[in-house]
Amino acid sequence: MDLGLPPTLTMSRANANGIPYEWRWPPLPVGFPRRGFSHPFQAPWPNRGRSEAAKEHPRTILELRMCALSHRIREIPRWWEEMRIAERWREDVLEEVENDVDGQQIWKLTPRMVDYVLEELKGYADLRDPETGIEVGPAERIWKSDKLIPSSLRERLLSAVASLENVPDPEKDWGPGSDRSVLKLVDPSLYPIVLGRTKAQGIGYARGGRPTSGKFQMLPSDFFVDPDGKVTLRSPYINNVHPTRDKGLYSVIPEALQLALPMFERVLSDTIRPLLRMRIVTSAKRGQLVEESADCIWDGDVVCPNPSGKDEYNNHPEQWFAKHSFRTPDAREHYDGDLEVMKDRISLRDRTLQVIVKLTNIVLTPESPRYSGEGWHVEGMPNETIVSNFVYYYDSENVTESRMAFRRAISKPRDHDQGDVACMRVLYNMVPRSPLVQDVGDVITKAHRCVAFPNLYQRRCQPFELQDPTKPGHMKILSLFLVDPTWRVPSASDVAPQQQSWVIDAMRGAGANSLFARLPDEILAVIAERLDEKMSRSEAEKYRDKMGAESVAFVTENNKDIFEVEYRLNGN
Repeated sequence: MDLGLPPTLTMSRANANGIPYEWRWPPLPVGFPRRGFSHPFQAPWPNRGRSEAAKEHPRTILELRMCALSHRIREIPRWWEEMRIAERWREDVLEEVENDVDGQQIWKLTPRMVDYVLEELKGYADLRDPETGIEVGPAERIWKSDKLIPSSLRERLLSAVASLENVPDPEKDWGPGSDRSVLKLVDPSLYPIVLGRTKAQGIGYARGGRPTSGKFQMLPSDFFVDPDGKVTLRSPYINNVHPTRDKGLYSVIPEALQLALPMFERVLSDTIRPLLRMRIVTSAKRGQLVEESADCIWDGDVVCPNPSGKDEYNNHPEQWFAKHSFRTPDAREHYDGDLEVMKDRISLRDRTLQVIVKLTNIVLTPESPRYSGEGWHVEGMPNETIVSNFVYYYDSENVTESRMAFRRAISKPRDHDQGDVACMRVLYNMVPRSPLVQDVGDVITKAHRCVAFPNLYQRRCQPFELQDPTKPGHMKILSLFLVDPTWRVPSASDVAPQQQSWVIDAMRGAGANSLFARLPDEILAVIAERLDEKMSRSEAEKYRDKMGAESVAFVTENNKDIFEVEYRLNGN
């Protein structure tokens, strides 16, 4: 059976009808992982289960505080030019640490930790690209830029989305439960692939993974990146972006993706490397493998005291720790260039990328003055294989500071002694039955800022509200979700537009000499309804609701399997 697949694709394994289960791109470029780029839905490492694939060794609370301090400094405008006043920063930080009264005394940064953070700033400055403003964000694998998108492209984007914003109120697509604060301009969950309903050259599944959607898939578009980095749309359309009414977006989105490319390259390059070695002094061995881990907090041969069940430890831990002699790990003596490895990057040029496009406005009014934020999540389902996300906050007005927070799943830390609750508390702020997950920082989501990060990390947008409660305000967001470049999923190149209304618009625009011009709108609607492969808006919304319910169930199971696994001490 001839599926009419583009000649650059090869088909592997087909069902009884000749429809491919999976499509692969031609041979992978040098540096691309054979098993695909990492995402939280599958295990690219041999001999590791899916739940372990997304997890990495935990970092101590002290190291996370060092990273938070570093990013706080790197949020200072033109920080790379201000490093000459590092000594003043050092004095301010040490004074702040000394006056810390928030109950975090067991996690006070030492002078050596502060010195390490300040020395490391030179490494971060070397990674910053002065032309694009791309620099490391709050944690490894997260990148940001405040000057990536030129004002001319931003103005064109603002102009292009006007056709989606300026529609009659009944046609506006407000997010359910958002109190009319989340306006969906381009929602990739609308008119998705519906297995058993969507007509295409062949609807297959991406590789492996459990659980997976058995019914739905968001529809990406194919974009070709030439050897010089220029991006062009290869698919006939972008899902939910009207080809004539929203024509301006068809030039803006490829240009935005072209500018986002270096950020995607940095994120993916980071995910195929192990995380940087720890910034604190470590030493631990297990079998023949050297495994970085923080040393035990108890000195010498001191027996680990077990505070479990003791009121003083439970109610006043600071007092309990004050009565026991322990040591916390200090920073390595000097920064010695660990960040240099992040300069080695893969290239996404000279290949086709699949990208899912989303446009959202957060709209606040005096009647609805607060955005409540969102829960922890990753993007998509296993069959969509999203590996990285790019978010551009292209406009903001009259809203308070907002942030996007990140967390990652971690493996169980190495226990130093059975039942050593206090040690795990001091090193990782971890207690029995707490989830094996660590917050790795947050980034301010201000106007003009771009943020790119791996889908391995869960993220959530935190609440914000009107700055002046008597006036309206908004935040406008463009999101690009990158499908694993080593694999292909069904896209807009395989599925014709499913929007019934687009057919009616095409018939209306066929010209005065067309037969359609003589037909009333009621007849045009009947013709469109007879096309089995097209969906009405109400049908598409019903599928979106079902897709959303499936996604909620998946998030619950995925969290249980990866991001909310309970920590248990040995012997518990």
